Amino acid sequence: MSDRRKLHPVYMLFALLQTVKGFLPVIIITLLRGTKLSQLNPYWYMGIGVVILLLLVYGYYDWRRFSYVLEHDRIVIQKGVLFRDEKTIYFSRIHSVNVEQPLIQRLLGVAQLNIETPGGSKKAEGVLSALSAKDAEKLRTQLLGSSGKASVAETAQVVDASAESATPLVQETAEVKPAVDVPEEEGAHYRLKGGQLLMAGLTSMNFGLVVAFVAGLISFADDFIRFIVPDHFYENIAQESKSLMADYLSLILVAAGALLLAWLLSSVLFLVKFAGFEVRMEGKRVAVSYGLLDKKTHVFDPRKVQAVIIEENLLQQMAGYAKIKLQVISSDKNERLVLHPFIALGSLQEVLGSYVPHLKVQKADTPAPKRALLYYMRGELIITAILSAVLIYFFKGLGMLSLILFPIIAYWCWTRYKTAGIGLENGQLTLRKRYLSRITYYIRRPQIVVMNVRRTRWQQRKRLYSLSVNALGSETEYSVSCLDQAAVEPVWEWYSRDRK
Repeated sequence: MSDRRKLHPVYMLFALLQTVKGFLPVIIITLLRGTKLSQLNPYWYMGIGVVILLLLVYGYYDWRRFSYVLEHDRIVIQKGVLFRDEKTIYFSRIHSVNVEQPLIQRLLGVAQLNIETPGGSKKAEGVLSALSAKDAEKLRTQLLGSSGKASVAETAQVVDASAESATPLVQETAEVKPAVDVPEEEGAHYRLKGGQLLMAGLTSMNFGLVVAFVAGLISFADDFIRFIVPDHFYENIAQESKSLMADYLSLILVAAGALLLAWLLSSVLFLVKFAGFEVRMEGKRVAVSYGLLDKKTHVFDPRKVQAVIIEENLLQQMAGYAKIKLQVISSDKNERLVLHPFIALGSLQEVLGSYVPHLKVQKADTPAPKRALLYYMRGELIITAILSAVLIYFFKGLGMLSLILFPIIAYWCWTRYKTAGIGLENGQLTLRKRYLSRITYYIRRPQIVVMNVRRTRWQQRKRLYSLSVNALGSETEYSVSCLDQAAVEPVWEWYSRDRK
């Protein structure tokens, strides 16, 4: 394996298409304003033509100078027009090789190959942006076959190089790795049907995704908004705001309409993101693929799964469903790979047993003690009281509506208290907490890099501890607050004893 290979020739168009993509909002707004191309100065056409020509020339030389070579123990990627860049990735460092089809690649009929390694940046260590679908799958198979020869101990040492402070613990983690028997048959396979995907979308409640989407639209489309709204729209809103504010029913209807719109938009975005969701076994590796516009395929070794996260938002919890996320060692230390976006709680163990057999569904059977309830409620209720007082002071009668926040916040704090819990069984730690969604976190001792036990002076008087853990190759801390001292101490002893 030493032949020099090149990307697909359509890569020459990438520089041009990415530039057009960046200017697309400006182009759309210009056309919507009624600007006719025939009215443009001839110099505009000349300038646009020169830019297109320069981008095509740059794309050609970029394609000519981009190459990759497979050697017996590494892949070498060379690129750069003005400045040469050579990147060497050893097979022993490769943790996953993913095939994606972002919008530009889908339009051109090619695929993008991402080579993931631990301890890197959020961007993949190696990116081959334009390969034919056949070449991408063939190269992915070659790289995964070669990287499969690397031991888990070598993997831990690589991660250790990016976190010197965790050196002894990470090395020990490799030594006490639990045995994982991953079947090689292709039988483990499922795909979300249309009805399941629709139900998952309707119960997703991913308002963070909605906020990011709307913020992106606003950042690019301020002029577009001004174009479609009637004249003096903002002035009329300002003049009628007082009468609207006095109409409590109107306020409630507007708020309900905004929530309904956000819910529908969240469902649509979920369907676009997870359309065609499929999970299958490829030998001893798991392949997860999904996406309507931006199609992605993630392939990973189950032995490199560090933890399992079960998320249940309010709607899913009432329906008895959840989402399964995996914490996998990759270049992005905050990456959470979705193994199943909508699964019945009774089927959790079946799915984990098929794809992540070393982690099991267990209960967080030790809840937070009764004396921790005050800790969960006092801070939030104090903030609510201050906010309510400010609103009543400035808005008088209308501000009295803020009093409805007290039972809502109190109930939310109570659910957080009732959810908090911890469990330790068969060498696996279970943490459970709630913010808005209920989150259950499963992790085994060998994958815990750091465990912290904290307490404030008030907690110390109440014999309460807050416990948190960090998994191998992750920057995210998972914690549960105000647990009984008698429940935390055995966990700390279990963790400390295994370190010796």
